[in-house]
Amino acid sequence: MTLPRPTSRRAALLFLLGTLVGPVSCFSKGASGTGQPSVIMIASNRGFYDVNIYTVRAGQTMGRRLATVTGNSTQTVKVPITELQPGNMLSVQVRSVGGRYTWISPSVQVGSGTVARLDIMQSANGALGQSQMYAQVAPQ
Repeated sequence: MTLPRPTSRRAALLFLLGTLVGPVSCFSKGASGTGQPSVIMIASNRGFYDVNIYTVRAGQTMGRRLATVTGNSTQTVKVPITELQPGNMLSVQVRSVGGRYTWISPSVQVGSGTVARLDIMQSANGALGQSQMYAQVAPQ
């Protein structure tokens, strides 16, 4: 009787492992690829200081942190629809990183065919009072 060679055992084990793990990994990729529905916000930071952007929920409570936008840059942010206020209204809070200034935007209605635009304006000391948020027709 001949015993199988060790390399044949390894090959068989790797084949068996591949047949078991392969379908599982394909399933998890498919499930995670579905994604959560979201709306688009385009944030333009026209100041020197970096800022963190948070959603504002109903009752002026702070929600999820959406993004950090570095100074003098523009970033496209996906906002989960679960973070919107009733009526598909979006409001955000902008905070200077390392600064003491915050700004809460007015609520804008977003949805299919529209995007939210956030223009972050900062003074020399980082104050955010001149910032604006508005809805815009989504580019085609």
